Amino acid sequence: MKINYHLLMIAFRQLLNRKRQTILTLMGISVGVMVLITAVSLMDGLLQSFIQKIVEIAPHVIVSGDKVRPTVPPQLVEPSPGTRVDFIKNVSRDEQDVIKNYPRVMDLISGDSLVQLVSPSVSTDVIAMFGTMSEPIQLFGIVPSLEDGIEKFSKNMLSGNYDELGKTPDGIMLGSTEAKDFTSRVGDRMQIVSPSGKIYSVRVVGIFQTGINDIDDNCYVNIRLGQSIGGFSPDEASHLYIRVNDLPKDGIVAKSIEKETNYTAVTWEEKAASVVALFKMISGIVYFLVVFVIMVAGFGVANVLITNVLEKARDIAILKSIGFRKREITWIYLMQGLMVALVGSAIGCLLGYVLIEIMSSIPMASSSAGAIRTDRLMMGKSPEYFILASLFAIIVSLVAAVGPSRNAAKVNPVEILRGER
Repeated sequence: MKINYHLLMIAFRQLLNRKRQTILTLMGISVGVMVLITAVSLMDGLLQSFIQKIVEIAPHVIVSGDKVRPTVPPQLVEPSPGTRVDFIKNVSRDEQDVIKNYPRVMDLISGDSLVQLVSPSVSTDVIAMFGTMSEPIQLFGIVPSLEDGIEKFSKNMLSGNYDELGKTPDGIMLGSTEAKDFTSRVGDRMQIVSPSGKIYSVRVVGIFQTGINDIDDNCYVNIRLGQSIGGFSPDEASHLYIRVNDLPKDGIVAKSIEKETNYTAVTWEEKAASVVALFKMISGIVYFLVVFVIMVAGFGVANVLITNVLEKARDIAILKSIGFRKREITWIYLMQGLMVALVGSAIGCLLGYVLIEIMSSIPMASSSAGAIRTDRLMMGKSPEYFILASLFAIIVSLVAAVGPSRNAAKVNPVEILRGER
């Protein structure tokens, strides 16, 4: 134990003898750890914020009108020669686009104990007109009392009252993006041009903002009005939105729905897979670049130790001549690398924490570009960021110290003391 203490003191004093170089190396490690912590915090914070918003205000499972197993069309009977055949153009909606008899399908899905809520919806691409402006939008017909349990509109109203949508047959609720584009307010009258060319007059009853741009780009009306505009029958729906009791089991619910109803069911993970994959790809690139900052700092550690070995060759020779073994000489320089790494990591963690707090408190203009809308940078604050960044810095520093430590252990005291080197 006594010899270990002496080794530690020798390592510490040698570092102090080169204060300027040691301080610069500490700064390099500190900055590397700080940047790595901040980058991980930013990318993880953005991803977790996106996932949290999706889970809170988007369906966990979406059932569409696409069939899992294609239905077999009726066989055509070959007419006999001379028989008259009449072909009738089918102008009705394709059955593959809709869920037929959706109330019965909802009852069937609701029977699953894992299902918390089911809400029907119809969607139609229409032209919205307000004053001299006209713009294509996606219009959704919903049951307001049910849909609020899925997308939490009542908690995200910028103006108006969400309950008015259920009470107003010709009411329309605008997403914040569309309201901004049309410069419309609650109480304004708008015109909706259906795919068939019929014009419907609607009144704005509310404006909402959920923070998810895909939702904030949409407009909502009562399901009956939506069915009329889109040409749906009263028992038809485009989608069924489902919220489950146990989120990790949403895949089980989706498979059960497909088996029972023959309609395609997609989980929120599958729907958001491309965005999550993009986040992870960008995160990987950022981490790859930031890692080089710490690796450069590792070269600084190696430089300090190499210089110490060259300058302290005579001291090393004296230590070996009085009984210090190669292993102990190696430990002296490994300790120097460890000291620099520990102090640099501690400073870097402190700077990283301060930078995360500063960045998360800076207001920024929200944008309609991207997946989510936020007025501040979403920064993660997990202790794992600090632990992983510190461990990486320590490992890099120790690896950088191995070479100089082994060179110090190889010093021949006889050659040094004779002045042959």
